[in-house]
Parts: sequence; structure tokens; C-alpha cells
Amino acid sequence: MVRWLFALLLAFGVLQAETTVGKYSVEYGIFGKMGVAKAEMTRNDDRYEIVMTARATGLAKVLSGGRVEVYKSSGLVVSGRLVPQTYSKDIRRFHKRRIKTYSFDHPHGKVTVHEERYEDGKLVKEKNETLPYYATDDIFSLYFNVMDIIGDCSKPFDRYLHAVGAEKKTGRVRVQTVIGKEREKVREFLGDAPCYLKVTVYQKLFGSKGGELYLALRKDGIVSKAVLKDVVMFGDVRGRLIDFRRTE
Repeated sequence: MVRWLFALLLAFGVLQAETTVGKYSVEYGIFGKMGVAKAEMTRNDDRYEIVMTARATGLAKVLSGGRVEVYKSSGLVVSGRLVPQTYSKDIRRFHKRRIKTYSFDHPHGKVTVHEERYEDGKLVKEKNETLPYYATDDIFSLYFNVMDIIGDCSKPFDRYLHAVGAEKKTGRVRVQTVIGKEREKVREFLGDAPCYLKVTVYQKLFGSKGGELYLALRKDGIVSKAVLKDVVMFGDVRGRLIDFRRTE
């Protein structure tokens, strides 16, 4: 199964514009281009919505059965911070479709999830459950908020944060600034950038050991390149920004 979207889960930085659209190309080792992802954020004074659509291309499209993944995060803007109310993922391939919708109950400190499974357009399974943990963010809202949490990217930062969509049982995700000698090593495969982050999502993405993702951020907080290291057999998964538009 080709789960190439996760190489770009973080590939969209902190934005302040009303509507922002970024497109990324995803490449995997010797296979070359294997997918594209489009992320769009609409934001006003008190509400936001983020939608990411990812599609396999070429050989990956054939092997994945025309896999399409759509992720959405929507909620409130409170004192400049994104506070999600719902987060959903819609995965389609062949004649099957699975939709998970997470609802945040911030006053009571819990997150519930409603799952639907379809075959040939017919609902075949449905269930509701409460997550074993609570997080104030989903994976998208967290990384739109993360630079406010980090502050100065040139200074040491190493913390475990939590978000719906990260590690399954706890939502744990580790965020680190890349500084010192490691910064020079990262520059070799990400190119020059004012800020580098290392993010560990604790999932076996593409057979990587722990889902360690390196990000290069522009001055405006937009991720220009992303590399998932330590992928078995075929090399790194690489994401790069190929188009960017902002409407005030």
C-alpha cells in the first residue's frame, strides 16, 4: 500500500493570508515522481479550513489502485491560534472508501471519532468510539501553530507535542529545531533555508524506522522541501514545493 501522503503531512507552514494554496510533488528513491498533493487554507478573523488532497501518479497510481486521500481540518481562530473542531480523512481506492471524522470536545477534554466504510458506494460498516487520549490540535492545526510554540528557530527546541492524526495511541509527535553541526548535514540534502525542523511522528512511514521527517522552511514559514529519511531498500521520500499562491 502506497501511503505517500504522510511525507507531506507537515509540508505547509504558518500562514496569515485569507486564502493560500500550495502544491507539492512527491518522489520516492529510484521510482522518481509518485504523487502530488495540494493544500489549501481559507482563514478569516474567527474561522479557518484546511483541505489537503493527495493523489498517486504514474506507477504508484497503478499499484495503489488510483488512491486518493483527502484530509480536512476546520475550526476557530482564537487569539491567532487555530483551534480545531473537526478533523477528517477520506481515503479512496478501487471500489472502497473509508471516512473517519474526529470531533473535538474541548470543554470536556475528549475526542470522538465516527468511521464509515463503503464498498461500491454502499455503506457496509459504521462505528463510533472515543480516542484513548485528548489533544487540543490535529496534525494540521498543530503545524500551523508550531512556530508560535517554537519561537526562534535558531535556538534549541526539543519537545513532545500531541495531535490527532499522529501516533495512534497517544497522538505523540516530537518536534526539534536542527541547529549546530546537524544543521550542516541537513543542508546537504535540503539545500539552503533559514529554518530546519526534524519531526518524528512515530509511524512506520514507507518502512522508515520511526517516521523521521526533515523540513526546510522559507522565511515566511512555508515548507520548500521535505525529506523522509531511512526508508528501506529504495532511498528517501522527497517532497518539494512546485507552486504557491496567496490571496489577501
